[in-house]
Amino acid sequence: MKRASVHIIFATVALCCAAVAAYDWLRLQHAQQVNQSVTATLTANKTAAKATPRSVVSTEDDAPQVRLARAIALSKEGAYDAAGPLFESLIRDQPLDETGRAALFDLGNLYLRQGIGHSPSGAIESLAMVEEAKARYRTLLRIAPDDWDARYNLERALWLAPETRSASGSPDVKEQHNVKVRDPESRDLP
Repeated sequence: MKRASVHIIFATVALCCAAVAAYDWLRLQHAQQVNQSVTATLTANKTAAKATPRSVVSTEDDAPQVRLARAIALSKEGAYDAAGPLFESLIRDQPLDETGRAALFDLGNLYLRQGIGHSPSGAIESLAMVEEAKARYRTLLRIAPDDWDARYNLERALWLAPETRSASGSPDVKEQHNVKVRDPESRDLP
């Protein structure tokens, strides 16, 4: 009797371990499929970009994780015009889940990078990009108030473009025309 119960306990533990291993294997297979899809899409995008600079291969049938990974990769390559609409579509399709929150955060980072970068059009465009980043971080913090990365980036954006109100209540016209964006010391974002 004692030996039989030890064997039953051992068999139960072995089955639990096998179930966990099978679950992890399925997640690994899914992650590899996502990576292959992103790699194939980015390769197709680079080929298409050489032929026609504005074309981006994007299918709405892809999994949200694939679209998010594609948008992040495009953003890191500096293809902001292609990455922005992908982030926006993810936010529109998946507003409250983890993928939508990640897209919202990364879109804020994209705008903040554009605002930090010294664009040829000057400080006005930089200020607009920083304001867009602040709006995205605030939206994310309304959804997930405990997101510390978004809080940090919002504070950094507020440091770059402070929101101060004049004491008189009406803004000074001269102050409105003297818009300056602070130069950040480091260019990395979480």
